[in-house]
Amino acid sequence: MLVSDLMSTPVRGAYSHDTVSHARNLMMRHRISRVLILDEGRALGIVTKKDIGFSLRRNDPAWRYRAKDNEALANVMTKELIVISPDSSARDALLLMVTHKISGVPVIDQGIVLGIITLTDLLKSRLILEFNAPVLDLMHSPVVITPKHSAVHAVDLIKKGAGTVVVVDDSGPVGTISDTDLAFFEEKGDLLGSGTAADVMRSVVPTLPITAGSRDVVALMQQNNCQCVIIKEESCIKGIITRDDIIREVAI
Repeated sequence: MLVSDLMSTPVRGAYSHDTVSHARNLMMRHRISRVLILDEGRALGIVTKKDIGFSLRRNDPAWRYRAKDNEALANVMTKELIVISPDSSARDALLLMVTHKISGVPVIDQGIVLGIITLTDLLKSRLILEFNAPVLDLMHSPVVITPKHSAVHAVDLIKKGAGTVVVVDDSGPVGTISDTDLAFFEEKGDLLGSGTAADVMRSVVPTLPITAGSRDVVALMQQNNCQCVIIKEESCIKGIITRDDIIREVAI
């Protein structure tokens, strides 16, 4: 299976003079995780949801938040692009992203952008669909916070490598927070600078029993358009599996 079979098109792009707010709105409207900075079909740089989610720290004063949101993309984009050709294999794309610790790359042929391929796209490849392993071999202990923790605390945990943070109360898991949720979170009024985990989290918490396999995990991720699944035994959280856990296991 080739990159051209899996890549997403059309590519949502912006100009270098557009603002961070404009890129975030594009991501929210089209439910995408990155925006290419384009000039006549050629890529100048890229801005990802993680760039936005991490830069807009919720404990910053309102004036700093507005200044960052209105900053030109030329000042925040990554200019050293990692790219792939449309006739590369799905495994080439998987290894490229795992090696560089990124979740998507532009697909470029003779300097022209044709599409984007992401780790989520690769979940549809035969490489992933033919792989199956017990969730017990893939899951790891989740990073847990309460609904009352600050959104800033979630940002810091994800920056330190948590990937996805699980929000729990006395009844069990009530939500999850990823870099996507941070990027798409819009604070308004008196919430500016004081958001909590409850404000940011995604309330749908897909779960599977410890008897499940990785194919079940991938199917549930695709069904719920999410990047993680919580593994439970009766009412107890036993672990979490993310999209990246499965991708890394296949890449090894």
